[in-house]
Amino acid sequence: MAKPKKDKNGSHDPSAANAGQSLTQAPGNPLTAFRDEMDNMFGRFFGPLAFERGWGLDVNEADNEIVVRAAAPGFDPNDFDIHVNGNTLTIEAEHTEKAEDKTKGASWWEHRYGRFQRSIPLSTAVDTEKVDAHYRNGILELHLPRMEPRPKHRIEVKA
Repeated sequence: MAKPKKDKNGSHDPSAANAGQSLTQAPGNPLTAFRDEMDNMFGRFFGPLAFERGWGLDVNEADNEIVVRAAAPGFDPNDFDIHVNGNTLTIEAEHTEKAEDKTKGASWWEHRYGRFQRSIPLSTAVDTEKVDAHYRNGILELHLPRMEPRPKHRIEVKA
């Protein structure tokens, strides 16, 4: 590790030692250790999947359609709310599951809840009346046909 550079008075020059790094990225900086410890604490508390950014998502564009595939395990087809507004596709899903078991003198309840939302910008307008959506084996697949291009329309300028 390189020693921090000093200015002409013998003081440390943080801008020279850590050029290109933010304050919390600088090696040996107490804020770096604090940030790392906070990240570890949240990871231990919430578990390894706490900060996962959502579903795996594939968007493939063909000449006549856009195909979107989202890995969304644990849902039922009726859990999805999918809509297109302008050139934005929004996929939402919410699932609640409750289980209860009462056996000799003991009760057990389990509640599971999952909610996800993704908004995907589309490169072109799609025909919302002809969208085809299927959910199989934890994969949501959408086929969004592109709108037929409108013919050029001349606009008359009035005096």
